[in-house]
Amino acid sequence: MRFKRIISGAAALIMCISVAGCSNSDNQSSSSDGSSSSQDYSQVKVNNPEVESIGDLDYSDYIIETNADPDFEVVTEAEDAVLSGNANVFDVKAYGEFSGSGFVGGLTDENSKIEFEIEIPGDGSYDIKVVSASDFSGITGKVLVDGSVASTFSTETEFSENIAEKVSLTAGKHTIGIIKDSGAIIVDKITISASEPIDMSIYDVSYELSNPNANDTTQRLYNFLVDIYGKYILTGNYADETTGGGIDSIEFKEIYKNLNDYPAIMGLDFMNLSPSGIAHGTSSDAVLKAIEWDEKGGIVTFCWHWFAPEKYLEANDKPWWRGYSADAVSLDLEAIMNGEDEEGYELLLSDIDAIAEYLKELQSYDIPILWRPLHEAGGDPKWNNPWFWWGSGGSDSYVKLWQLMYDRLTNYHNLNNLIWVWNGQNVNWYPGDEYVDIIGYDYYAEEHDYSSQKSTFDYIRSSTDTTKIITLSENGVIPDPDACFSDGTRWSWFCTWTGEFTVKDYQLSGQYTELDMWKKVYTHERVLTLSELPDWKAYPLDPEKFREENGLN
Repeated sequence: MRFKRIISGAAALIMCISVAGCSNSDNQSSSSDGSSSSQDYSQVKVNNPEVESIGDLDYSDYIIETNADPDFEVVTEAEDAVLSGNANVFDVKAYGEFSGSGFVGGLTDENSKIEFEIEIPGDGSYDIKVVSASDFSGITGKVLVDGSVASTFSTETEFSENIAEKVSLTAGKHTIGIIKDSGAIIVDKITISASEPIDMSIYDVSYELSNPNANDTTQRLYNFLVDIYGKYILTGNYADETTGGGIDSIEFKEIYKNLNDYPAIMGLDFMNLSPSGIAHGTSSDAVLKAIEWDEKGGIVTFCWHWFAPEKYLEANDKPWWRGYSADAVSLDLEAIMNGEDEEGYELLLSDIDAIAEYLKELQSYDIPILWRPLHEAGGDPKWNNPWFWWGSGGSDSYVKLWQLMYDRLTNYHNLNNLIWVWNGQNVNWYPGDEYVDIIGYDYYAEEHDYSSQKSTFDYIRSSTDTTKIITLSENGVIPDPDACFSDGTRWSWFCTWTGEFTVKDYQLSGQYTELDMWKKVYTHERVLTLSELPDWKAYPLDPEKFREENGLN
């Protein structure tokens, strides 16, 4: 699943149209005074709105009422449930002490499961606690409610308790099931009890950006994101340049055709503007597409599948267009960042400087960017398997590169239109609060797994003790918003990737997210599409003062 979207072939990479009005200026090296020979964008004129407005959204805390009896609890021994497939009862103590007369093993495939019925006395949120184990730490299982995935849980090599928190259940009978996910699991018992209320303090985020010189429009967008966090989820989708790009991409056309609206956020990529890509004939109109989207009132996010500098490409007999992959380049990031490869350091700076020119172009149009560079650096945290070259040197060199890029773009190039979105995927790779505004995670669930991915949300939120906005920065399946709001997994936005995750056989794809769920998400009262966005460029610079002066507190 990781190379879901190995960007599919050189032909797809090279066909993009050049960006009109964007020149790839001569690359620059650092100077002692931080001066730049290129156009100075540091004093971009930002047009403040004549009248500030927060729009007509409900910014009060979104509390879901529950009728669950706080004393409700039911315990079911796994061996007493209905078993199917290879599921069998064992009583050896290879995984530690167990309760009851034994435990259930043999959950080796999706047809092998534990199932039991339960009577829920009242609508509300319930915790499903699973005591489980596996032969290898980190193997995951799934909790099913009436046949649909409600949550996943992780196991250890001895019995331990994992909780699927705040699963929304209606009054009446339900079938609870347990099956494998990433590997075979063993289950001792399952407990279902009423949940504690959602801790709303996790959505209480400061209005302060990491860059104190952020321009007004960037601050307004961030203030809007802060105020809706935990109350609304923004829709987002990446746009494939090979099918027209931006609003002309097949993704955006199919979304509009089927859902009569566009996502609030458009995802774009600087990949084909990497200098080594341009040297091989790539080009891109991503900047123009961002400008067009901004004119429609949409929000723009950029990632960068960074082709390594030319010197390091075509390693291990891999083609140049795999130049973002760790196994396709000869680059030693650790040597570069610790000073052993000085030429490599200058080459990375040169690439960053080249991308800075496109970001400056966007700044000149007063377009703030949800900027998500160096993504997925840590790979899968369960396996510690970085797949991009910017993660290949380990966490220390990655953090140094992130901090270098932050300093170069913010303090040298005076880019004040960036909201820094970090999704290194591993909490041990966090570069520090002063370099990060928003924390993201890229998650590709199995087909039709609409669970909220709460364990992932909680995991990445633990990157820092500071409360930050948490977002699903890439996804395949779109999680069910009801599940997200019910269990407190309130991603700020999701941004569905291209290809079969959005479009298959030239139409909106149901392979990962079925059409009924697409419609549910895009019409949900707590999910915002493009047409439902307020004028965020008029959002107050001081929201608390605005509310006080307008009697909105």
